[in-house]
Amino acid sequence: MSPAEYEVLTAWIDATFASENGVSRRVAKVVVLDTTDSDDDRLLRDDNGQLITWEKMAATLCKKDPALQKGTLDPFRRANIHQALLRRFLYPSIDYALVTSSQLDPIFCKHCGFWPEFYKLFPGSQGILTVSGIGISPDGDQAFFYVSNVCEGLCGRGDYVVMEKQNGAWVIQNVIAMWVS
Repeated sequence: MSPAEYEVLTAWIDATFASENGVSRRVAKVVVLDTTDSDDDRLLRDDNGQLITWEKMAATLCKKDPALQKGTLDPFRRANIHQALLRRFLYPSIDYALVTSSQLDPIFCKHCGFWPEFYKLFPGSQGILTVSGIGISPDGDQAFFYVSNVCEGLCGRGDYVVMEKQNGAWVIQNVIAMWVS
């Protein structure tokens, strides 16, 4: 991921999980999977499980947010051709941990501790956050990405996020809900 992508993601984490003054609202630590994932296997299927094209999905997203630019969607698709490894280049005002799937496998295996074990290791966390690669418009003023967060019980959601740079800072312009459990 590029420095600009880390800047966007840092701003989103702060806006989502921390208050203006950096004091945690409800979360002590954000746990982030260290590998990007755009969730295409789930999102590019219709209600009957049939594959839909990215072009059809992009048209739907643009209907949900008319300000979303094709010049932002194209870099998003390119950023998600392959998974990327996140590094500790985020700098949110809230503590965070990058976790690998190999760290999570022993927690969530059959007959393992599942969520109670996870929360023992990461007390006060929001669950497990997965982010996609981030598409940034050619002018550098709009960003688009996908986030999903899963947690104990029927607690989880997946959203596309549109952010815009205003007065030099990234702000959330729109959140397009894709699923909730």
